Amino acid sequence: MSGRIEHLSGDLFFDDNLDIFINRELESFTLSQHTHDFVEICFVGEGCGYHYIEDRVIPVKQGDLFVIPVGTSHVFRPSSPRQDKMLVIYNCIFNGRLLDGWKSYLQEDCYTYNAIYNPNGLAQPWLHIQDKYDTFQAIVQAMYSEYLKRNTGFETVLTVQLIQMLVMLQRFELQNDAEPVPARMLDDVVHFIKSNYTQNITVQHVADYFFLSASHFQRLFKKSTGLSFTQYLQNVRVQKCCELLKATDIPIYQIANQVGYQDMKFFHALFRKKTGVTPRQYRQNFQELEEGAMSF
Repeated sequence: MSGRIEHLSGDLFFDDNLDIFINRELESFTLSQHTHDFVEICFVGEGCGYHYIEDRVIPVKQGDLFVIPVGTSHVFRPSSPRQDKMLVIYNCIFNGRLLDGWKSYLQEDCYTYNAIYNPNGLAQPWLHIQDKYDTFQAIVQAMYSEYLKRNTGFETVLTVQLIQMLVMLQRFELQNDAEPVPARMLDDVVHFIKSNYTQNITVQHVADYFFLSASHFQRLFKKSTGLSFTQYLQNVRVQKCCELLKATDIPIYQIANQVGYQDMKFFHALFRKKTGVTPRQYRQNFQELEEGAMSF
């Protein structure tokens, strides 16, 4: 998304004695992409649309949850300006001052912790999950109700609910790390890769397609296949190269381009690493085997 990126300050939202703000927003096309000086948890309550985060565009639907750190630019957009294509977002924002006393509630090696305390150290400076069991929907709606009613002690209740959400996010992350990709989904992922390996596909592209965060997708994929996404994609591309080298007389540089490699130096080094020989040697070895077989 192009255009000027605005900056929002928490002073516009927080009360004098409460560093937590919650609203329910019907998204439109009026708000610009923006950064802010507070942490924001966004939950898609209804509808579908798109989330523009930094230079990424992520399709979203009901149940998607994002943790947006300080300084990360983003904005939501409905899928269409038509009134029947709405996108409802619950926004829970909180002041960074609250975070100083909460570090002990989270494990330092988890993505949830780093998305809040050390986002600059992450390749993807936000957290994205899908609320499969309505765990977070219940917490978000309870917080929104508490914020609106403002009964006695609501500040304490909101603080406890927010800590609960952060701990549950960490628990969700750790539990999912222990789960392999379901067989049907793994088949879909493999089919997607084999159908798109000629394109410049990345982990983020595949994760977005299956409504997963990039980090979560990578962990699940490696746990299920034993390979990283990059290793698997490279294997698919090199295998296709081998097929083309054996079955055609297409120049090697054209074969490299066809399977998604433009950098010939990188391609030759990768091919040799995977097969033990150069592409030219591979083709020559196959041709010699063919000629030897025909001489019998």
